[in-house]
Amino acid sequence: MAHKETYEFQPIPSTQELDDNNVPFFHRDKCAAPLIAYYKCLDKGTSFCSVTKEDFYKCQYVALKERLANHTKQTQ
Repeated sequence: MAHKETYEFQPIPSTQELDDNNVPFFHRDKCAAPLIAYYKCLDKGTSFCSVTKEDFYKCQYVALKERLANHTKQTQ
């Protein structure tokens, strides 16, 4: 039996924090916190942001799977 990994979304940052970090409106969702961490890494001018980038994309993937599962339940 395959082990199902659970993912816990971080709390959504405040509107002020989203504004301060120039988070686009279409990214102000469950994955805004990992995106801010990625932005902060990029702002440091380093090219070693793969971990924060992967965190953001994993969050996006899990959120998409969640939306698709909810949509499937609603259409059945």
